[in-house]
Amino acid sequence: MYRLRSMEHLVTPLAPTVAELSTDLRAGIAIVQREGFHAVQLAASGPSGVRPASMSESARRDLAVTLRRAELIVAGIDLWIPPDHFRDAATLDRAMHAVDAACSLAGELGGCAVCLELPRPLPSDETNQAIHAAAVSHGARIAVLGPLPENAPEEFSACVDPATFLAAGLDPAIAAAQPHAAPRLSDIAAGCRVPPGGEGGLDVQAYRIACEIGGQQRPVVADVRAMPSPLYALRVMRSCWT
Repeated sequence: MYRLRSMEHLVTPLAPTVAELSTDLRAGIAIVQREGFHAVQLAASGPSGVRPASMSESARRDLAVTLRRAELIVAGIDLWIPPDHFRDAATLDRAMHAVDAACSLAGELGGCAVCLELPRPLPSDETNQAIHAAAVSHGARIAVLGPLPENAPEEFSACVDPATFLAAGLDPAIAAAQPHAAPRLSDIAAGCRVPPGGEGGLDVQAYRIACEIGGQQRPVVADVRAMPSPLYALRVMRSCWT
């Protein structure tokens, strides 16, 4: 069985996307702990998300205590709101409320990054400023999925998902080497997300080196979204990352 100390030889620590491992957060955290990881990526959206906007103060405290007892740090929080919700006046207020709540939780859990997917081109400057202000007010950061456009606010960092970059014909290693990036570990083959180290297009060694250049202590999110067997995929990721 893997223990926390077994991960010390990794170039950078991996943080599994816990929502894919179990519909019950506590059970997912137990899996992450049992598998020997010491960081985790939470979800604020989706069927297994923690829903920060509806969490009571006691629920937030309970989450923090559960993570602390499991000796897990939070690498970040995924908030996968449909990008168009940041453009449509009918959904913008709700989207911004979700961003503010996720940033609030991120601040309470150590000031980690909130990962968003924004429309391209980016929403209005006013919306961008409001997103940034929400992060600053709670001591969190904003990481935007995919390569950042040239006109992106300088306060935004890139959420580097290799599968997304490779699908666009881009090298994720270049972005992952940036110190403020929020790197993930994933791959793509025949248009489907797959664990790296197999038939996908990711050069794992080059990507791992790039992540180390960006910051050796910065967790890399082991992204097992859309995997038929998330736990198997997570173990494959761990194996190719060592």
